[in-house]
Amino acid sequence: MWHYAAFVHRHHLRFPLAIVATGAAVALVAPTAVADRSATKSERAAIKRVALVHCDAPGGCTFRKARVSTRSARYAWAHIFGEGFSGMLLKRPTAHSRRFKVVGIQGGGIGACSYWRARAPRSVLRDLDVVGLTDISAGTTGSCG
Repeated sequence: MWHYAAFVHRHHLRFPLAIVATGAAVALVAPTAVADRSATKSERAAIKRVALVHCDAPGGCTFRKARVSTRSARYAWAHIFGEGFSGMLLKRPTAHSRRFKVVGIQGGGIGACSYWRARAPRSVLRDLDVVGLTDISAGTTGSCG
């Protein structure tokens, strides 16, 4: 006759070890989640065009790269550099549209997270690694997502 208590007593160490080993193997093999993605060629051209038009720095701006959120493809970040500019948050009407508009500008220092949270959801801000002032009175910075 089979006894559950004897089975558990005899095999009690094997099952937790197997579960831990399986979990560790999955964690090591599983790919890490990418927060955002590179813009496609046409997205990059559209983002660059809009970002450079909105740049009013005295010496002009230099466009470096564009990133699109994987949480919501309606949002993108343009890495653009110029006097008083370091980046722009852009939004488009649909995920497949190429008509971006600037909804936020980073430049001249770090802005408050409340500024960015009014313009995009926290998941998108976390996705695009938008950093801002989390406590204005103390001057502490961190992720706005």
